Amino acid sequence: MKYNVRIATGCLIAWLGALPAGAWAGALYFPEMSSVSEAGYAGAGMVARANDAGTAFSNPAGMTRFDKPEIMGGATGVYIEANFKPDRENTTVEGRDGSVNKRIIPVGSFAYVRPLSDHWSVGLSVHNYFGLALDWRDDWVGRYSSVNVTLVAPQIQPTVAYKVNDWLSVGGGVAATLGYMKDKMRVAQPFGQEGNDGKLRVSDSDWAAQYNLGVMLEPWDSTRIGIRYLSETDLDFTDGTDVSGVNVPDLDPNRDFVLNTNGLDLGVKMPQSVHAAVHHQWNDELAILGSVGWEEFSRFGKVQVGFNDRGVSTTLDEDFRDVWHFGVGGEYKYRPDLELTAGFSFDTSMSSDRTRPIVIPLGSMYRYGLGFKHKVRDDLTVGGGFSWIWEGNLPIKEAGGVNGKYSRVSISILSVYARWH
Repeated sequence: MKYNVRIATGCLIAWLGALPAGAWAGALYFPEMSSVSEAGYAGAGMVARANDAGTAFSNPAGMTRFDKPEIMGGATGVYIEANFKPDRENTTVEGRDGSVNKRIIPVGSFAYVRPLSDHWSVGLSVHNYFGLALDWRDDWVGRYSSVNVTLVAPQIQPTVAYKVNDWLSVGGGVAATLGYMKDKMRVAQPFGQEGNDGKLRVSDSDWAAQYNLGVMLEPWDSTRIGIRYLSETDLDFTDGTDVSGVNVPDLDPNRDFVLNTNGLDLGVKMPQSVHAAVHHQWNDELAILGSVGWEEFSRFGKVQVGFNDRGVSTTLDEDFRDVWHFGVGGEYKYRPDLELTAGFSFDTSMSSDRTRPIVIPLGSMYRYGLGFKHKVRDDLTVGGGFSWIWEGNLPIKEAGGVNGKYSRVSISILSVYARWH
């Protein structure tokens, strides 16, 4: 008999790239976490905007548009709604209905841009753009997959940009990434024994580098086109497991039961991605934005940890799919000191109904965003944004003996920030 547990595949948010939060998306790169101003655009046109210090990450080439230093920082609150109901007729595991524990989770980001000359600019971004942190009740029906999972990758990224001529700029940076993975789950007693569940815990951390390369084209004064590439990054989590509360009876010596395994290979890939966007100033009041992107999630999440009648084992290949992004948005100057923003984006799902893990309820993502920017004085702008993300109903099939459905999955994200320039 085998009790499956899915580990180290999911989405991520962290506070200033340090504290884990809880959210997921059609993909695991989360634009609202790269910059606090993105919630007001729903991620649309991100790599072409270059109108606040968040461009240090979203497209380093955009830093050449600044003629004075700017600092931007803020806070974001994330709230998740996700309720799971098992199909009792086709589920072999006893347990309660499950929902992600509901709470408002604080996150945030920081960015700095400084021009050095007419051609050179530098910047710094601190953020957490990738990962997962979710937890459930200890007695829910999916407890043999997970009761608490965290995968975070906070980054500190210095960047540099060079203005080649009036219409072309290039930029790049290297993000120092601290990956941290932890998973906790319950373990049924082996060999059909009665008794309370045991516990299994896996955790590790790893440093890695991710490259961020950008190009900004400005063929006309009213139009700019941005292109951004993020490199693939390996997080090589290798650790033993901590198992407790599992009863191992006297057995044939040839049928050993392994409670602790050293050197368990849980490598995770942060996928490479390419995004392109356009920002067009339609008139003095209105600007329109559009974006398209690709993220290679077919190379991510090829990790599954199983607990069978001989202890902990591993298998590979979650059969994820690449993700496509499409977005449209706008900026409207309501008054000289007040700008309103809006956006809509769609991300395809990285998993299908057949392959969706119970602990990572991922689906196609519809994101809607509204925001504002208020110029308080010449050197200070405050702003905020709200994104509402809808994933709908997500079936789960044959996930460690559990069948069922997540219902009305949604995420609400509210951000506030300040820009000093």
